[in-house]
Amino acid sequence: MRHCQTKGITKRSVHNILCIVRHYCNYLISESKRTDNPAAGVFIKGLVRKLPTNLLSIEELEELYKQYSIQLSVNASKKIMLGLMIYQGVTVGEIMRLQHHHFKLKDGKVFINGTKRTNERVLHLHAIQIPMLQEYLKFKSPSFGGVGEAGINNRLQYMFKQLKQLNANVINAKQIRSSVITEWLRKNHLRQVQYMAGHKYVSSTIRYQANNLDDLQSELERHHPMS
Repeated sequence: MRHCQTKGITKRSVHNILCIVRHYCNYLISESKRTDNPAAGVFIKGLVRKLPTNLLSIEELEELYKQYSIQLSVNASKKIMLGLMIYQGVTVGEIMRLQHHHFKLKDGKVFINGTKRTNERVLHLHAIQIPMLQEYLKFKSPSFGGVGEAGINNRLQYMFKQLKQLNANVINAKQIRSSVITEWLRKNHLRQVQYMAGHKYVSSTIRYQANNLDDLQSELERHHPMS
């Protein structure tokens, strides 16, 4: 990274290089050629992260989950992961760290572990999620991350290929999380959404308010084209 700085390479370019190294090391780990990933947890400070565009509405997300859940050929773990993304707004990394004891199905809640970049939190499960979770946790591995990071990423990659067949506007997990947080901000107080999203700093949550402003501007232009 110091070498890149001396060469005058931008933070965005260094970030892209880090992503490539991180993914390559994950591949080497999956091939048993490495046991560690030196790029894991390394991030560029001061990098302005752009929010995904083309967000999905809550109606689109719920219809996506409904249609995906009734497909018998879809693995139950994928249905559960999609539900956690849509209803709890969890990240891929958080899904990987979920364990059996994190689910409190009698209380209808799930505990999300904190990390260096996110806060821990307890989130409510939706009633539609609980029957499938009960069945899955009764017979399957207690950990979604038991197959390793590469295994989870492969599952998700295949899952999003399936989701795009149901809705061509689907892009990736970050798009879903951004859509969920944006929807939360329409209905809840800023600090409450900060907690639900696991953001360490409220400024991270405020960034998503721009999506609501963009939506409002679009509505105004549609109903009042001369404004």
